[in-house]
Amino acid sequence: MSGAPGSATPAAERRETARALVYSPLPLPTTTRLVLLVLVAGAGASFAAWWWLVLGQGNWPGAQLACLPAAEGAPDAVLARFTGCVNDVRLTQSAVVLCGPLGLLALALLCRAAGRRLSLWRWSAQPDRSSLSARLTAVLPDEDGDGEGPRPTLWVRGGRRIGVRARASGTVRKPWIVADSHVFVLPDRQVEAMFRHELAHLRLRDVGRVRLAVAAWWILLAGVTLPVGAALLLDPGLLAAGLLARMPVVLVVLLLTLCAVLRVREHDADLAAEADPRAPLGATAEHVASDVPPNRRQRLRRAVGLASHPTSATRLDVLADPARAWGVSAAECLATGLAAGLLFTELALLVASLTPGRAQLAYAISGLLTGWAVAGVVVVAWWRAVAVGHRDASGRRPARAGAALGLGVLVGSQLSGRAAGDWVRDTKTADGLATALSLTHAPRAQVLALTVALMIGGALFATWSTSLARAVRAEVTGPHSAPACAAAVVLSGLLVAVPLGSWFLFARLVAARAAPDIRWSVIATPWWVTGVLVSIGGALAPLARAARRTAEGPTARRFRPVAVLACAGVVVAAGAGWATVGGGFAGTTATSVTRSSGPPATVTTRPGSPATTGDETVPLEDLPVLPPEDERTAQLRANTALVCRALTLGGTVIWTDPQRRRDTAELLGGLDDTVLRAASAVLLREPTGPVDREALVASLLRCDLYFRYHR
Repeated sequence: MSGAPGSATPAAERRETARALVYSPLPLPTTTRLVLLVLVAGAGASFAAWWWLVLGQGNWPGAQLACLPAAEGAPDAVLARFTGCVNDVRLTQSAVVLCGPLGLLALALLCRAAGRRLSLWRWSAQPDRSSLSARLTAVLPDEDGDGEGPRPTLWVRGGRRIGVRARASGTVRKPWIVADSHVFVLPDRQVEAMFRHELAHLRLRDVGRVRLAVAAWWILLAGVTLPVGAALLLDPGLLAAGLLARMPVVLVVLLLTLCAVLRVREHDADLAAEADPRAPLGATAEHVASDVPPNRRQRLRRAVGLASHPTSATRLDVLADPARAWGVSAAECLATGLAAGLLFTELALLVASLTPGRAQLAYAISGLLTGWAVAGVVVVAWWRAVAVGHRDASGRRPARAGAALGLGVLVGSQLSGRAAGDWVRDTKTADGLATALSLTHAPRAQVLALTVALMIGGALFATWSTSLARAVRAEVTGPHSAPACAAAVVLSGLLVAVPLGSWFLFARLVAARAAPDIRWSVIATPWWVTGVLVSIGGALAPLARAARRTAEGPTARRFRPVAVLACAGVVVAAGAGWATVGGGFAGTTATSVTRSSGPPATVTTRPGSPATTGDETVPLEDLPVLPPEDERTAQLRANTALVCRALTLGGTVIWTDPQRRRDTAELLGGLDDTVLRAASAVLLREPTGPVDREALVASLLRCDLYFRYHR
């Protein structure tokens, strides 16, 4: 292990290793695991805020209908005001959705503050005025020494419960330790080891963060899952089954992650207690070995992954080999991927509100933010593993863990509430903050291609991360250890921004049953090609530079950037080929229209609305785009519902074909609607030229409002 000094005896060497790990500038495993909780909890709170404050309020019909112009005006000005107003409403809704995570944080802080005092009352704890306080004082650092913080207060809990022994609580300024009454009869060496362990929790400052995470889980259960579940049971709809199946799964994933954090923090505290130079060698191991054997209930909880403490055997193994605590398993990467998938589905819709009409940019920004969050967990974990020489960072283990990371992203995206069904079709009140993301009914070949692309991409990402850490000689300690790791995290987010955002955009188009040419239009742009080339070049540049320095050593491994480039090229070429010719279907209920810039806008019809009569998939060429000329009576021409139906089901042909576009514009001009007449005037201005994007988007937005509010 680089950065950990050696020693004469194995016990002293283990102590030096533990001290190097605990006082390393790299984030500890407890810190990175808590990032997972933040991602999942934030995504759940955002969805809950949208459910109650946007969708539950009818999507603010008054605010959206107020965007309709009250009087005629210049066509361009009418369209600009209308689309700008609708986008402003969606932006305001996004700000409201952000209140979900902020409200969750505020409630968790309140629960944490109240829980500290309530726990003392529930435990019948009293301030200690016996010789037990002297034992605590004996293990406290000197006031003129390390300056570890204020002296904690000792409380003694009444009752006969045996097993917990002691726990740390309180705040940074007013910490305390609560001990069971039977601790009085334990030997001094064991009591002091127990107190060192609890002081380590306070010194590492994981008490408050963990209590905050526990409070957040209970708030999500009581304030999100149960109320939303009750509302769905009382008023079930087309989305009820999908939501009721997903919410408990997400909550269980969050609970399992929380329990993993609780177990990891015990290992960090054990190592911190072992690193105390004033403690007798092996005292922490003796304390752990004296733990009470688990009862039947505790064994059952450990079997299902809900134990809050690791087994004594596991803790002893970590104390015997401290580097074991710095591994990164495939299960942790899978959980990180789940969190990333849940986060991206919420984040992309919010960012899209900031960049209306620029879906590619919105998804790239979301990929950047999600990539940084993921890198803060797995890249840091791989960096730690390389620094200590852990086996999880060698051989094929990183590639397998990366594949699990990619698989987790797919599963997380489908566990999101946004993937419970077609929100636009099934709710009749959802607009730009909801979309079709479910791949349940998508062609299996397309879903398989998306899965393989994610898993291969995750394996490449993991291989690159560990290779970079090994090439730059990642260290546990040292002046450059933390800055180098931070630079790797920043670089990782930049590299995965475009690929990750493009994957989610492809998944959205596949879920909406977009035609192959629409999928091709996403990547057939200089912007996308430039982004992918920057990602590949940015990934290879630091490896190639570090490989020269690494190759100078006699036993150093030579890195092969050409092989990585070849693998990345195969993935990109396969994705481009799939997007071009994959899935030979041409029409669905969700048709697409081409914009002058950015990716296509997907328009989905709803069953039961004036725009359609069913939920069946019909080939696009069989749809009645417009009635025959001899059947277009004055009543049909003035029927907004029929014209909007032709508009939404017509596909790209009514915009790209000059004659169809002129015909559509004439129909729009005959309606009693200011926005549609303005769009008609703009389209007729140059019927054979490029399609005016403002007129196209305004027409679709206006028809969407008509179908939702019948006005």
